Amino acid sequence: MKRLWRYSLRHFWLSPWFIALPVTVLIILFLPDIFRKYSVEVVDSGATHKPNALELYQDLNGDGNSEQIVYFDNTEGKASLKINDHKGFILDHFYFPGKILLKVDAITVGAYDSTGSVGIFLFTRVGDSLFLHGIAPMRSEKVLFRDLFIGALEPENGENDFSLTTTWLIDLDRDGIKEIVSGIMAGFRAQPRFLFSYNLKTGELKKTDTGVLFQSVTDTADLNGDGRPELITDTYAIDNNQGRISARYDDNSAWLVAYDRDFNFCLPPVQFPGRYIRLAPEVVRIKSSHFFFILLEPRNAGTGTARLMLFNAKGEKMRERQLDDTLRHRFYDLFRSRESDCSVFLSREGGIIERYDTSLTVVERKRIESPGSTLFQCIDIDGDGKQECLFRAANEKAFIITDNEFSHPIRLDNPLPGQIMLSQSIREAGKRGKLCIQDGNKRAVFSWEPNPWYYFRYPVYFLIFLIVLGFILLVQYLQRKRMRQQIAAEKKITELQLLLLNNQLDPHFTFNAINSISAMILDGKPDDANRNLLSLSRLMRSTVLQTDKLSRTLGEELDFLQHYINLMQSRMNDSFTCRMDLDDQVDMQVQVPKMITQIFVENAIKHGLKPLQSGGMLEIRIRQEKSELVIGISDNGVGRKEAGVHGEHGTGKGISIIDQTIRIINKFNKRKINYVIVDPEDEQGQSTGTTVIITIPVDMNYSFYKS
Repeated sequence: MKRLWRYSLRHFWLSPWFIALPVTVLIILFLPDIFRKYSVEVVDSGATHKPNALELYQDLNGDGNSEQIVYFDNTEGKASLKINDHKGFILDHFYFPGKILLKVDAITVGAYDSTGSVGIFLFTRVGDSLFLHGIAPMRSEKVLFRDLFIGALEPENGENDFSLTTTWLIDLDRDGIKEIVSGIMAGFRAQPRFLFSYNLKTGELKKTDTGVLFQSVTDTADLNGDGRPELITDTYAIDNNQGRISARYDDNSAWLVAYDRDFNFCLPPVQFPGRYIRLAPEVVRIKSSHFFFILLEPRNAGTGTARLMLFNAKGEKMRERQLDDTLRHRFYDLFRSRESDCSVFLSREGGIIERYDTSLTVVERKRIESPGSTLFQCIDIDGDGKQECLFRAANEKAFIITDNEFSHPIRLDNPLPGQIMLSQSIREAGKRGKLCIQDGNKRAVFSWEPNPWYYFRYPVYFLIFLIVLGFILLVQYLQRKRMRQQIAAEKKITELQLLLLNNQLDPHFTFNAINSISAMILDGKPDDANRNLLSLSRLMRSTVLQTDKLSRTLGEELDFLQHYINLMQSRMNDSFTCRMDLDDQVDMQVQVPKMITQIFVENAIKHGLKPLQSGGMLEIRIRQEKSELVIGISDNGVGRKEAGVHGEHGTGKGISIIDQTIRIINKFNKRKINYVIVDPEDEQGQSTGTTVIITIPVDMNYSFYKS
């Protein structure tokens, strides 16, 4: 059984089906990447519509096409807003006092009321003052508000050192009209730093009163269950104040902070002391309760390792987990899971994406193809309602796009000279969306579409496997065909060699028989000579008729042998007798090699019985044992040793011929013909004759050549 198992296993490893598998895999690995799920290509690139401008795209009129919104300073020194349709025709143009702020968060476009009306909200700067404006370009009353004073921007060393936080459109009071939520964060001056909301319906402007806290709204959640959203902020311990301005919530710590619509604290702020610490919260809801996932990310040596924590809605810490600190740069991002409200994704440098549940256990881990930093944007490029994820590559000259499951990454070379400043989607009615990226005065547009070849990859792989398999089978067929031709030629040569051996045997026997007949004639026994001559004639006739055969039936072999023995008995004056003993179950039609018995009988008579002069006995016994024919040839002669001293000296050609015959026949058969020669002795150690036992399998094949 073990041997059979090994044979089956070896047969499997060497089968064409198995050999074709690794070859197919190797070919697939070297195929061009034509089977990725999505295809991306540059469809447009060049300069922006205006120099030193921001270009945005939004479907303002609901026709399925994105209009182009160009935010720039015109030649008269005014902030301008130009709107073009998808064919490049100018739809409208707006002018505002002051200059634009060339910052991504300086302009926001989105629906602001329950009817889906789209508004454009932008900041401009006049001297040291910051103003906010709002327009609805597709409504009859296009100007929502103008010149809303937000705050004064005092320069630091001649520079306007400040940033704008992300602008949100949020319906804080659930009246069907969204408030504008944004903020100003000064740098080294530490003032002004505040978040604000503007009510489009009432015109009320509200601000935070948190001193020098450096923060930005990143999430909303109904924490207190009143049906209205609270504002969750991301804070950073920038440590620029350094005690110059007295403030309860200083910027030398990161804080867990949440505000209601009036910018009152929803929970007591939780302090995390330390310079250059970023606190990024994400809120999840489990049944009727809310929880904070908190990423605490130190960006300075000596402030500890990054930590992931879970807080309840009261600001109480429930769990904490330290994150590994093996990377050269510690850059992390926390964002909400799209698969479940009860988990979050953590993105870290090296393209590692981990999903954590509320026990802070990693329940899923993925690795994005070689980005050098964390996720930098999620955007619905193709308009299918699912956001694609953009990762910035290490050298900043390429980025990675994945689907919303962080699968099927595509590396895209950035054709722009610097870093990506702005990325957004462009809609076209009846078509899939496109991705537009801007860097300074350069822009590029990419198509992002499903690759139809993606769904044919497995049939193509299977076709490659079949081609490889067919090639291997063809090679094996040609090899086998050539081998069969070689074996056939070898068998034909072997058969001719056997026939030649038989032709060598016939003259050998004839020479002995003629000598015997000649001796009878000389002895004056013409009748015996005539009888023997007739016997010889029958033997010669049988030999001639069977010249082209390597075998004959057992009956034919014994008939031939009987005539031969008769000749030898006459020649030796009946000095020996012969007895044949056949078992009843012996099949006389079984094939045996031609002359297989004659040579041994000849040797028995010539070398064993002839020296006795009289009283010789030759016994031939044939029996069938299972699937073998056993032929025993015994004589009571002088034995081989004595015959070698006093008997006739033969050439040894007969035994040599039979050995060659058996060897060649055995070469082309699994089961083998064999024989043994035994020299029995009496109690005094004297030889009592010679016995030959021949074993012949009944299923031997004697035909070696097929045309």
